[in-house]
Amino acid sequence: MSPPLTARWFTSPRCEPFKKAYLEAREGNYKSWDQIEDSFLAAMSAFDTSIAASVGADLSDEEKSELGADLQNGKGDFFNDLLVLILENCSGIGLLSTRRKVPGLIVPVHNLDGVYPDEGPIEFMLEAKMMGTPKHINSPRQKEVGRPGSADIDKRVKELAFKCIDLKGEYSRLRTIEGTAPRGGGPGGGDLTTWLRSVGPRIYFCIAVRVVSDADFERTITWARAAQQVLDAVGLYCFEPFDGSHTTYRRRGDVPVSLQLERVLYKACTDLRSLS
Repeated sequence: MSPPLTARWFTSPRCEPFKKAYLEAREGNYKSWDQIEDSFLAAMSAFDTSIAASVGADLSDEEKSELGADLQNGKGDFFNDLLVLILENCSGIGLLSTRRKVPGLIVPVHNLDGVYPDEGPIEFMLEAKMMGTPKHINSPRQKEVGRPGSADIDKRVKELAFKCIDLKGEYSRLRTIEGTAPRGGGPGGGDLTTWLRSVGPRIYFCIAVRVVSDADFERTITWARAAQQVLDAVGLYCFEPFDGSHTTYRRRGDVPVSLQLERVLYKACTDLRSLS
């Protein structure tokens, strides 16, 4: 996969560390998160250091807007496109489409981060989120350590839970029309989680979270486990400031095994191989 030439993380000067990490993964044909982890942490440290340096700076309204766009679109799209590249490399599939629009049962159109195949009914779906930012000029009231990674995780999980149910409901409806729907047709009086796992598409949720305290980490784990009850798999990568810096990062190593991003990406690769 080649990133869109207009992708914010590929064109913005502040996002240059992201571009460097992505090109390293592409040129090295990286197939696992472990291979890119150190470069990811270095890129996040460099990017967030530049973001934090804006505090107290005399920036124009246009510069503040550019900074906001780098945070809103640059960081999240980089993480999504990096995961797509790794999944393509490790699974051997030709193309995992990004930002495709797909109809739901209730909502006319959902925007999806990554889907397979490119055309026809989707069989695999990826949603990716980056959470947590250091204090910057557009968040003057934020604490010095920055915005906790878990601040909005409940909202993101609830939104994705509905999207999952809506997409699987529409998938089941269309397969029923074709005469190929899973037996049972719906949760009925049984277990919603069991029903969701029995129908397509397979939906993966991958999160990279900047955690700033033990309480922030525990809340992140709580909501990631809640997401596991609805989605086919949830991959979590947590990183934290250390050495007295708010923007120099290391991996947080106590993520439960069932949530570890490296392991979940391997499972996703296995699923994609079975679909290709």
